[in-house]
Parts: sequence; C-alpha cells; structure tokens
Amino acid sequence: MSNDDKTNTNNEGGGGESKGPSKKELKKLAKKAEKDAAKAAAKQGGGGGGSAGGNTGAADKTKAGAAKPTSPPAAATAVTPEFLLANVPSDGASDPCTLKACMASVLFSISLSNGGACADELPFVRGPALLYGPPAGDSSGGGSGPVLAFGGNGILKALALLAERARCNDHGNVESAPVMSAAMDDWLEFERCRLRPAVAAASSGDSKALESALKVVETALESHSGVSVVGGNSPLTAADAAISLTLLHGPTIDDRFLSPALRSYLQLAQTSPAYRRARSLAARLSPPPPPPPLDPTDPSLLHATSSVFATAIHAAFPAALSLLDAKLFESFKCKDIKHGDYQCNAAMPLFQKLKASGALNRPKYSDVKTPQDVAKKIIEAIPEDNPVVEGLTVNGPGFIMSRVKKEFLETWVQDLLVRG
Repeated sequence: MSNDDKTNTNNEGGGGESKGPSKKELKKLAKKAEKDAAKAAAKQGGGGGGSAGGNTGAADKTKAGAAKPTSPPAAATAVTPEFLLANVPSDGASDPCTLKACMASVLFSISLSNGGACADELPFVRGPALLYGPPAGDSSGGGSGPVLAFGGNGILKALALLAERARCNDHGNVESAPVMSAAMDDWLEFERCRLRPAVAAASSGDSKALESALKVVETALESHSGVSVVGGNSPLTAADAAISLTLLHGPTIDDRFLSPALRSYLQLAQTSPAYRRARSLAARLSPPPPPPPLDPTDPSLLHATSSVFATAIHAAFPAALSLLDAKLFESFKCKDIKHGDYQCNAAMPLFQKLKASGALNRPKYSDVKTPQDVAKKIIEAIPEDNPVVEGLTVNGPGFIMSRVKKEFLETWVQDLLVRG
C-alpha cells in the first residue's frame, strides 16, 4: 500500500490527517541529501552544492535534496580504444594489402593509427595486421592490443563488419543494404583464391586463368551497370575495393586482357576520392625506408659513424624511423676527446617518443625504463665486428660515446697514400 493509500484510509476512518516527518527529521534528511550531493560533485571534479535553504516545508526540502542527484562519472574520462595498422611496408602507398586496409578505413569511416612494427609479437604475420588497443601513449598498453585480422581481405572484412555493428547499434534494425553481405564475402574469396593467383600466374606467362577470372568479373559488372560486381548504392563496396586494388597494384597486367568495361571499372575506382584518400593514408602510415648501409667508398668519418648508429637504432627500435627526425640519427664529433671520438644523442628524444606512442608497453621493451636503457639497447644492436666504432659507452642521461677503430682509420690513410 502506497503512502497516498495510507493517507486516504486514515481520512476516511475519521482519524484526521496522517502525520508526516517532524521538522527535526526533515532537517536531518536535508543535511544528508546535501552531503550526498557534495560527495557526488567532488567525485566528478566539481565543488559541493549549496545549502538546501531555511525552514521550508517537506515538499521544498525534498526538491532541494533531489536537485543534486548523484550521477555516474563523466563519459569523457573513459578510454576509447583505437584500431592500429601494424607491419606496414615502406611502400605502403602501392602495396595492395595496405591499400585494402586503408580503403576500408575510408569507406567505413573507421580511423587507423600507426601500429609500428610487430614482427616479434606476430612472427606468423608477414604483412599488415589490424590491432585493437588503447590509444597511443595510454599506460595500459597502447599499440600492443590483440590482433583482430591480418591480410588485406581479412582487414577489409573486419572493418566492414565493425562498421556494420556500429551502424546497427546506432539505428537498431537497418533496412538499407548491408556493409558486408554474403555476396561480398564470396567475392573476397574469389579475389583471394582465383583472381590474385591468376594475376601472379599471368606475370609469369600463363594467362589462361586470368582470362577466365576476368570474364567472371566482367559478367558481374554487366549485371550492375558496370560500376560494381555486387550492385548497391555505392560503386565501391568491400568486394570492389579488393578486386580493383589487386588489378591496379598487383603484378602488371597486359592491357590486351582488359576489356573496355574492365578499364572503365578500374578508372572509376582510381579516380574516386576514396582511392585518393586511401593512398594518402597508406603513405602516412608507411615507415621511412631503412637507413642505407655503410658506404665503403665514402671516407667521411661522420657519415660512417652515423650509418652504424642509424642501422643499430633501426634494429633495436624499428618504430624510430617514423618517430624521429632524420637529423637525430646523425652522429656528432665529441667536444671533449677524453669521452670519445663521435657520439650519438638519439636515445633521449627516442625514449620520449617511444613512451608517448605506447611502444614501450610491449613485452620486448619491458626492461626499458629510462633513456639510458634505450642507449644500452642501441649499443647491443651494434656488432662487435663492425668496421667503424668500438669502446661504446653510455654517458650522462643517454649519450652514446664511441671511438673510431684504428683499423678503419688505417684503411683510409693507406688509401690516401696510394691515391695521393
């Protein structure tokens, strides 16, 4: 029975109006509500609420207490995971696998960040891999999340399904065409098992399989106005992205195998804004090429020592190439000869960049806590039998000091004497 029912029963029984809480009890309730509101505000980073007011009626004091309800922490404090593309090759802007991932990112509006190189954590993956983890720099392990998919078609399909799920969560039952349908899945399998091997075989002189595969594509295009193999509202579906990128960026196909319909289809994909944005994204995610090897014909000590240090930095920390300016890979002549001949100052800025990117959260870097640890890793990556430097030590906050090997100097002195 509710309070209203109880009140009505008392009135109807001639007992008079039912008695509510006393003034003393109302004051206690108001104070308790005020304290609860202040605690809730403090948890959210705000200040405590004001007083509930003077001696007002029960209804007013109830409203005063209810005016400051406790609420959950602000959503902004939640960590939003992100999707990372790891193991991107240096020629990502022309690599079909990377471009498929980037095209999916553009088509399905799912941002991709650089996941760096994960060869140690993913020895079974030869190409790009889609990771899921906290944002770069987050202490919980940015850049080291689980592998969602690998391979161009696998990443393309994974991002399409993620977009499908997000769309359903936002709008409930969606009646429009699905982002990833059974037909598209079949075409992805066709591209992987028939078209791609046929393109590779044609580059070696066997064109029979390619002609057959292209005929299948052309027949499908004829059924959908020449713009898509599956139809729908968009000319660039997941299936079309996989097929067009393989034909555009796989081994070169002789023009005689491409019918006018196929040429128009590829032209449509190649001139689309999505394609241009995908190539731009792939270029941004691609690491710079590895440093050039030591040039035995170059007598410059600065160039020789810089080459040794740059190669070691790349070996110890592959992500460094995309994190540091090229100037930071160069060595410097020591100001005080008692410390060494040439030094490398990359450890300190590299430590800061690695920490900010979340790369240090990976298991392989669990022992890297300071810039000095970064410097030690770089030294460990320099072979003792390298022809240029020796006596490698860490000085101060992470400077790597070195001596030029006398054998290296003697070689060039001898060359100078011979050549004059």
